Amino acid sequence: MKKIIVNSGWLIALLLAVMNLWMWDSQLQFSNYSENNLKMAVLQLVHVILIIAELWLLMQLGRTLKRHRLSRTRVVTTWLVLVAYGAGSVLLQLVWKEQFYFSDLLNAVFPITRNIFPLATAYIIAMATFPRVNELSEVNRRFLGKVLVGLFLVATVFYNDLWGIKDSQNVLFYLMVMMVGAAFDGIELPDHWRRFVKRWGTVTLLVTAVLAMLMPTISVTIHYDMSTANRFSNLSDGLLVLVALGMFLLQKNQVIGEHQILNGGIYSSLVLAGLPLLRSHYVGFAASHVGNLGLKILLVTIIAGAVMAVGFVANWCLRRLFSPLAITQHYKRWVEELPSHLMEWPAWLKKFCHRHWPALTAIWMSYVLAIVSLALMYSTWQLTPTYESFIYQVLARQGTLIFSAILIWLMIKIVQSIIGRYWVSLGLVTAVTIIWAIANHIKLNLREEPILPSDVMMYQAYGSMLKFVSIWIVAAGVVSPALLVVIGLLLDRKYRVPAPRIKRRVLWVILTVCFFGSSAFWNHTGSRINTFISGLGNDPLFYSQILGAHQNGPLIQFLNNIDITVMEKPAGYSKARMEKIAQEYQEVAKEINKDRKNLLSSQTIVFNLSESFSNPKRVPGVKIKGNPIPYILSLKKTTTSGLMMSSGYGGGTANMEYMTLTGLATANFSSTMSTPYTQLVARLIHEWSFNQDFRYAVAIHPYEGIFYSRISAYRKFGFNRFYYLGSKYKIIDQKKIVYNPYLSDETAYDNALHQLRNDENGTFINLVTMQNHLPYNSSYYKRSSSWLPTSVSAGTDKSTVAAYTAGINYTDKAVKQFIKQINKIQKPITVVFYGDHLPGIYNNSMAKDGTKLHETDYFIYSNTYAREHGARTLTSNTKVVSPNDFMAMVAEQTNSKVTPYLALMTKIYEDLPAVSINTGQNNSTASLQFTNSKGQVVKYSQLTKKQKRLWQDYKLVQYDLTAGKQYLYQLHMMK
Repeated sequence: MKKIIVNSGWLIALLLAVMNLWMWDSQLQFSNYSENNLKMAVLQLVHVILIIAELWLLMQLGRTLKRHRLSRTRVVTTWLVLVAYGAGSVLLQLVWKEQFYFSDLLNAVFPITRNIFPLATAYIIAMATFPRVNELSEVNRRFLGKVLVGLFLVATVFYNDLWGIKDSQNVLFYLMVMMVGAAFDGIELPDHWRRFVKRWGTVTLLVTAVLAMLMPTISVTIHYDMSTANRFSNLSDGLLVLVALGMFLLQKNQVIGEHQILNGGIYSSLVLAGLPLLRSHYVGFAASHVGNLGLKILLVTIIAGAVMAVGFVANWCLRRLFSPLAITQHYKRWVEELPSHLMEWPAWLKKFCHRHWPALTAIWMSYVLAIVSLALMYSTWQLTPTYESFIYQVLARQGTLIFSAILIWLMIKIVQSIIGRYWVSLGLVTAVTIIWAIANHIKLNLREEPILPSDVMMYQAYGSMLKFVSIWIVAAGVVSPALLVVIGLLLDRKYRVPAPRIKRRVLWVILTVCFFGSSAFWNHTGSRINTFISGLGNDPLFYSQILGAHQNGPLIQFLNNIDITVMEKPAGYSKARMEKIAQEYQEVAKEINKDRKNLLSSQTIVFNLSESFSNPKRVPGVKIKGNPIPYILSLKKTTTSGLMMSSGYGGGTANMEYMTLTGLATANFSSTMSTPYTQLVARLIHEWSFNQDFRYAVAIHPYEGIFYSRISAYRKFGFNRFYYLGSKYKIIDQKKIVYNPYLSDETAYDNALHQLRNDENGTFINLVTMQNHLPYNSSYYKRSSSWLPTSVSAGTDKSTVAAYTAGINYTDKAVKQFIKQINKIQKPITVVFYGDHLPGIYNNSMAKDGTKLHETDYFIYSNTYAREHGARTLTSNTKVVSPNDFMAMVAEQTNSKVTPYLALMTKIYEDLPAVSINTGQNNSTASLQFTNSKGQVVKYSQLTKKQKRLWQDYKLVQYDLTAGKQYLYQLHMMK
């Protein structure tokens, strides 16, 4: 019976200690100091009782651990229990709460060094050190205990955190309280001292309780707030330490150590109760299910009891699991030999490295390669730890860096499993990883984006891509893998590493396939894999691939782009809804066509994408003497013209081209859909484009045709011919300007004129120029220095701007001759001229000048014959447009009838602001942006109800055509 009573005392104290961990959480709102009334006073009294119980329990733990000899301790097992709880919490958070953070994983693996569970850490330290207290004399132990109690009292009197223990949630505080128990262990109080302790302990308790109950009122009266309300109701209060010590001394020296299950269960329960995730859930459950104060306390008590029960059971299971481990079994021997081990640790470390050097070398190399790969994503390495710098990514984003290293390490293991040679595998993966990083570095400098899966699909373009690269880099890329393989073969002979056994080979193959294959699910929002990858710090940043490469490195960013979602399904998508939309715009088309006389199929239309064309004088901070594009600016005054909002800067040609040909806004696509030409067109059963409304369609691009998979994309669109360098349809009259490596705009227009003169009416020509493509070298043109700007934004290179400006001056002259020639042709010809994006040469802030850096020039010109036969100049809704507006504008300018789909595009053009992808790349995600005729950004919430309904129709149509069931083809809306 006595043992039952004693054990019940431990359990009651544990229950109160667990309650004290939770009771004052803000979710429960017990401590609502705004109500300074009797309820507040009662809560303060409860708080005092719980604190005394926890302090008493800590002293009892100190007494128990002091009596444990090292031979009986289970320090390692106790530490493993702590790690198991942390790891279980991380796993539970991932599976249950769908949350994962790399810092939580570090907390689980390194719970002591990261001070996540200070009580558990203090317990483990006490296990290993408190038995040494037995070596002190009784006088010294009593003196130590008195000093510790005095420290608590002094801190209480001054009410200052003199010893760093005021918040009580640190290792030092717990060790101090437990050491008080260890220091005063073994005292047998005489009867008169027992009466003294009881009498003055009771007085101290009553005084402290009264002071604690009065302090909220005193604090409000003196300080007008609750800043000192808890002066006598906190764990480090010296008076409460005295009360708990008195209770400790009155007990007859029972220790928990006689009951190993009880001892471990108390520790396990306290750790379990302190886990942040579970603690928050326990408290949140109690807070959300009852409102009455008494019921809240009762519910917290019941949950605390349940946690204790789980803690005891879990402790018993985990200790049985960990006890057989070699690290635990040999702990006693290791401790006994600790002095010699400390002296021999260099020899031990050397022996360990010698035994495991192949694995350690592969791991070390993988981590180094991960850092090197990340470093090559930067043009310059800033030493300051700013968010954009390489050093910041290394210091603050270890999660993604380690994950990259794991992926590289798995590549080494799978190659080794396949070929069975360690050094060859290490050399081959090293060479491939570095070449991959260098290739990404080159593409980042050229296109401001890393290598994407869509680039890999452009296998026909590899030869042409190499033309951008120095012959020495290409040679190094070929020689270095071969050289490293040869070195690996030599090392395999001299330092032979046994090949993995067949079971391990199979294991490595499975692990590698799982890790890399999981990338197919990385972007599934809400999935456990997505949660885990994001928790490691991976942020794909699809809106800015260059930033994604800076943060994640080339390998992870490449894998980020494998899991592609075309477009999120708009609300209300169904066959019935699409039938309704088709009928509605068939009626709109009929209404529009009442006043239209011509057919598009009898017109000749040229869509002229002018590479990187935009007036540099419109860029903030850039000032240039003279006018580099006098003809185009004068032409814009007399014909349909304005500014086009580009969704790209320094790149994105294919996306602007896609928008003009299909009418579909890339802003509506998922952020993972970076290049529709390569990621979308090939996979669709049907793909509509503007050229299908004409009898004949021709594409002309005086450069390689394989970029962005144009050959297959144009074929899918239904173009009859594609003229490019190397095609069976030859580019004629090839000319270059001085040292510019690209064919001139004059060449492009000569080829277009050849088609215009020879083809009959009803031809559509998609003309994509190349002359003003990057780079912009000052040696390209003889007189580029004449266009040297007088001022530019900070960080912008003047000579680069001058070279670019000289190029567009040649474009202006070529356009003048082209317009002159088409006016001589006796058939209706309308030209849509537009710049696809600005060159990426301006160092302006996107946050400040983003809109200006996405404005390009456009005009729509109808030749003399077309104007004589009904073509007209548009005067409304032309100042700021989108690429997807051009087809509707052409139909209106040529007075041509429209299909239901073009009727929808006409309404989009007439009734909505210009649409683009958000031009401020400092945003956390890329997003839809509307820009009005004044160049001002318009929020979606500012649209009218009619405009929102129109935009919803448009999104439904785009989803149906690209990611949906393509009902509109069955409903003949596209014809």
